[in-house]
Amino acid sequence: MGKMLAAVFHKKGENGGEIILEQVDIPEIKQSDDVLIEIKACGICGTDLKIMEGAHPANDNIILGHEFCGIVENMGEDVKDLRKDDKVVVDPNLKCGICQACRRGFDNQCEFLATGQTFGIFQNGGFTKYCIVPRRALYQLPIDMDLTKAALIEPLSCAVHCHNISDVKECDNVVILGAGPMGLIIESIIRKHPINQLIVVEPMEFRRKKALELGANYVINPETDDVEKEIKKLTNNHGADVIIDAVGKSSTFEIAQKIWANRGRLILFGQDSRAVGTIKPNDIVRWQRSILGSYISSGVDYLDAISLIKNNTIDTDKLISHKIPLENLLSEGMKIMKEKTGLKIIVIP
Repeated sequence: MGKMLAAVFHKKGENGGEIILEQVDIPEIKQSDDVLIEIKACGICGTDLKIMEGAHPANDNIILGHEFCGIVENMGEDVKDLRKDDKVVVDPNLKCGICQACRRGFDNQCEFLATGQTFGIFQNGGFTKYCIVPRRALYQLPIDMDLTKAALIEPLSCAVHCHNISDVKECDNVVILGAGPMGLIIESIIRKHPINQLIVVEPMEFRRKKALELGANYVINPETDDVEKEIKKLTNNHGADVIIDAVGKSSTFEIAQKIWANRGRLILFGQDSRAVGTIKPNDIVRWQRSILGSYISSGVDYLDAISLIKNNTIDTDKLISHKIPLENLLSEGMKIMKEKTGLKIIVIP
């Protein structure tokens, strides 16, 4: 059994922990449906940073990285539809396929997920050279697909799911709170459909510029502008028909409730376990407003995301800001994430 470099998370009580680059054993096939993947690319997610900060749960002594893809290196005896060197992308949220939610097509709400099965969070993930996952967690990719771009499929599938839930109409005024990587990916999808106008609220200048580059009609700086006043001005006092909170903090939840229109839809996408918020139930009733959660993605969303990459519908070059070797994950990758000076960062093991 050989060794490989891996980014391993080590807990420090209830307040997060640290990532250490260390040598670990290369995993071996144990189950008949196992597939050994040679990882070619893995995206850094805001969740990875939240795990370090204690704002998202994770198991101790786990290899992080849940946005990964690669090629098939080996497989168990029951895997008949894959061959060595086939390109694959991993759905890190392992689903059972047999519970009520899965049978109804809502596999992102699979009962099995609650047992802590996510690769790169509760099981070993993609910040390393090799990983073993069961066949059902894999989607085969076209032979000519760029695997660096394919590392965007997992977050893109989540954005597809969010867009589907938001049910954006052609006449809608859409507001996205937060132009981080996920906010911008969601924007990229929304901009492929006809809408009235798209407004992005973001404090960082370079992210506001990127939002405009990707098709936002207007951007607002919440640190210098009165968001409520600006939204009302831009919508002729109508407000936002669809609000997507891509941040998930208490402050953005508060902003959302000041800017939505009658019959408006608030989609909570960003997650932060520390966030709290209050609502006035009568306002929901009186103005027929809706609050919906958007959680990860379903199998259908994954297929849609693969098609978006395959057909070059999404300009991935505008979303990927850095490509770095695994050795630089801490010194460069996590530093960029903490300082918020980049967009999507892809780690090449």
